[in-house]
Amino acid sequence: MLISNPVSKLNISSNDAFKLQISQHTGNDYNCCYQCGKCTAGCPAGAFMDNPPTKIMRLVQAGYLEEAMRSNALWYCVGCQTCTSRCPQNMDIAATMDALRELAIKTGIVSEDRSKKLVTAFHTSFLNNIRKHGRLQELSLVNSYKLRTRTFLQDASSGIKMIREGKINPLTSFSGKEGVNAKNQIEKIFELAEKDAHTRVAARKPKKISFSPQLPPAIKPGQTIGYYPGCSLNGTAKEYDISVRKMCELLDIHLQEIPDWNCCGATSAHATSHRLALLLPARNQALADAAGMDYVLAPCAACQNRQVTTRKALIESEELRNEVKSTTGIEPTGRAEFIGVTQLLEGYGDDELAKRVKRPLRNLSLACYYGCLLVRPMDAMSFDDPENPVKMEQVVTTLGGNPVDWAFKIECCGAGLTLAQQEMVEDLTHSIARNASVNGAKAFVVACPLCHANLDMRQEGMRKRYNDIEAMPVYYISELVAVACGADPAEVAVGKHFVPALDLLNNR
Repeated sequence: MLISNPVSKLNISSNDAFKLQISQHTGNDYNCCYQCGKCTAGCPAGAFMDNPPTKIMRLVQAGYLEEAMRSNALWYCVGCQTCTSRCPQNMDIAATMDALRELAIKTGIVSEDRSKKLVTAFHTSFLNNIRKHGRLQELSLVNSYKLRTRTFLQDASSGIKMIREGKINPLTSFSGKEGVNAKNQIEKIFELAEKDAHTRVAARKPKKISFSPQLPPAIKPGQTIGYYPGCSLNGTAKEYDISVRKMCELLDIHLQEIPDWNCCGATSAHATSHRLALLLPARNQALADAAGMDYVLAPCAACQNRQVTTRKALIESEELRNEVKSTTGIEPTGRAEFIGVTQLLEGYGDDELAKRVKRPLRNLSLACYYGCLLVRPMDAMSFDDPENPVKMEQVVTTLGGNPVDWAFKIECCGAGLTLAQQEMVEDLTHSIARNASVNGAKAFVVACPLCHANLDMRQEGMRKRYNDIEAMPVYYISELVAVACGADPAEVAVGKHFVPALDLLNNR
C-alpha cells in the first residue's frame, strides 16, 4: 500500500520507543500485516476517517507514527472490535487505535480536526467525573462536556424528558451521594494509571481462529447471584434496572449487588488509558471475589465486556493482581464470572423459561440487535457466534415472539460516541434500522443501554434526516421476558422510552 504525502518520521530513538510501546500494548507484530483491507471493509466509521484501519496499520508498520497519531481516524473509531475479530492474521487493530490515541494525548501529537476536540472533551469529562465520585454522575458529566464544547442546546429536550421521567435526579447528580464510599481507592487507581509503566500484553501470532462457545452458566430457580448494575442503570437506563430486577423476581432468581462497586471506565478508559481500563474493573472483580460470588449479572454489554476482558488479564498477570491488592487490600482470584442477561437466560434454560410464560409475545416481529460488545472479542466473550449470533432469537422464540432474519444484528450503533459524534451515530443507526425494517421487524430487542440510547433516543433525529422508516420501539430483552411472564408493561417502565413502546405490547 502506498502512503500518500507521508510526514517525516520522528527521530529514530523516539520512533523506536513509541513503536515498541505500541507493540507491547497490543501484542502485535506489525510485520505480520499484509494489507488485505478486511479491517477497513468492515469498519462502521471508515467512511468518516482520513486514514482508515488498513492505512493506520501500514503507517505503524512503516514507522510513520506521527502521521498515524495526527489522524482524525483515532477520534472516529468506536472501539467495536470488528476489525480485530475479522483479521486473518490475528492482529489487534482496535488496540492499535487505542494505543495510538493514548500516545497522541500524552505527546500532544494530535489531529486538529474538531472531532478530536469533541471526543477528548467527552473522555476528559467522563474520567474526571469517575475520579471524583467513583461512579458516573450523568448530569454533571453532560454539563461538564457542554461547558468544554459550548454545545449547550444539544439534547436539551431529551434531558428535560429524562428529568421528568426520573431517569436523572439533579439533586443526587450534583451531591455525589450515590458515589463510591472508598474514594481513596479510586484515587489510587488513577494515580497508578498515570505512571509510565504499562501492563504488557502477550504476543499475538497469526493463527486460524474459530468460534467455540463456552458452556452456559448454571442458573436455577431460587439461586442467588451477584449483580453489577453499572452506572447507566442507576440513571438514564433506569428502566433497564427496573425490568432486570422484575424479570429476576418472576424467574425466582435473587440478586446480590457487589458492595461499593465502581464504574468500569467504559469507552473513555479503554480509549485513553490501557492501565486505567484494567484497574477500574479489576477492583469490581476483587470485590465480587471477596464476596464469594460465582456469577455476577452485568446487564450492560459494555460493562460486561470490560469485566470479562479484565478478568482474563487478571488470571494471566500476577503483576496486575498485585497492583489491585496494593490498592484494595484484596487479591482478585477470578472466581466471579460476569455474565449478561442473554447468558443468564441461556443458563436458566428454554424449558424452565417456557413454564413461566403467561402472556406470549404473539404477533410481534422483532429484530434482535446484539451490537458489537456482546460477542467481541471472540476469545474473551465466547458467548455466541460473533458473525451470526442466535441466542437472543432463541429467547424471543421461547417467549412466543417472531424474530426476523436480518443482516445488521452485529453492526455497531456508535457506542459511547453518542454525544461527541451525533451525526455519525445517526448514520449508523439509520443503516441498522432500515435493514431491520425492510426485513419485517416492527421493533428492536437489545441487551445494552448504549445500544438502546442510540436506537431509541437518537431515532427521532435520524428519521427526520432520512424520512424513510417508521418509528420502531426499542425493548430491553429483560422487559420482554418480564412482560411475557406476567408483568404489566408499565410496571417495568416501558413507557419511559423515547419511541412510544407501550401500544405494541398492549395490543398484541
